[in-house]
Amino acid sequence: MPQEPINPTNELAKERNRAAAERTINAWLGICLSLIGFGVAFDQIFRSLRQRFPDLNPAITRETATLIGMGFVGWGLVLLGIALVQHRLAIKSIARPDYLMLSVGALNRVVVVGILSLGIAGLVATLFLI
Repeated sequence: MPQEPINPTNELAKERNRAAAERTINAWLGICLSLIGFGVAFDQIFRSLRQRFPDLNPAITRETATLIGMGFVGWGLVLLGIALVQHRLAIKSIARPDYLMLSVGALNRVVVVGILSLGIAGLVATLFLI
């Protein structure tokens, strides 16, 4: 396959796409770190609420709160791994001379469903603590 000549228009377009990929991975990192941070803080929030309101009957046990927190940390790490794979695929496709965009639609759907389900689970879990 003959390689197409390099021209400024194509190279600038690739640079814009690289910058977009970097912005996307930064956004995903923020979301994943927020999930991980919430998971770490979840047990502390539970303990603090139990100390402040010792007479209330808790909806969940301490062990359950710890499992929920570890679940958030685990899902944050899984989603972070998926984000890194998608970023790597995007960078590889930009580096190709024929610039064939590799499909990452399935990865996007997994991440979106994961983030939405974790957000809803976090809201529900937090509401049940009180």
